[in-house]
Amino acid sequence: MEINKIEEKVKQIITSRMKDQAKIDALQYDTPLLSLGIDSILALSILVEIEEAYDIEIDDSDLNMDKIKDISSFADLVRGYLKK
Repeated sequence: MEINKIEEKVKQIITSRMKDQAKIDALQYDTPLLSLGIDSILALSILVEIEEAYDIEIDDSDLNMDKIKDISSFADLVRGYLKK
């Protein structure tokens, strides 16, 4: 899988859950996810959809804002699981 395809898929999943079109339009790969107003319930639904899309199970210890601070870091995390 191409590197940027994972970023695109993560971005697509995140934007499909967002309501604010202005934030969606401004979303870049390095936009801090916390700035999007994603609450814990929304974050969980995004995580579940990403896990299902890639048939992976992300360990709870990896669910911290250092590892999923933006789309690029979230995609890096997914890539790490795809290599296992």
